Amino acid sequence: MLGGWRWLSGTATQNGPQFRKLLASGIPLGMSSDGMQISTMSPWINLYYVVTGKNARGQMINGDQTLGRKDAIRLYTANNGWFLRAEDKLGTIEEGKLGDLVVVSADYFDERAVPDESIKDLRSVLTVVGGKVVYDDLNGHSKDYWKAGMP
Repeated sequence: MLGGWRWLSGTATQNGPQFRKLLASGIPLGMSSDGMQISTMSPWINLYYVVTGKNARGQMINGDQTLGRKDAIRLYTANNGWFLRAEDKLGTIEEGKLGDLVVVSADYFDERAVPDESIKDLRSVLTVVGGKVVYDDLNGHSKDYWKAGMP
């Protein structure tokens, strides 16, 4: 039986959430940054944890419950659209949806370009919310640049 705070402890001597077991069971599963016991509020550090089983300090605490990169990112995207009862608006990039997305500093899905240990170092270089650019480090622009209106 899965339950209780045991799965959320995140200490080096205890196992973390049973991601693989939960996903295989068909239980709806999503990820968030708040309340994570392993790191600061960074989705990339949390994804590093899900993919490697290591906490932000590099300690192996959940090695037998890791997920592949596609399954891990899906927990932050499409699966969370379901949890919000907004899968028709959020979670995937499709015509008619809100258009929330990020462009990442390197290709998360390319394990040669971004080895597992580098997942935690990824960052957004462009963030779009509701179809509007709210952060642009790709071209050195701040969100204030975009508030003034796109050139």
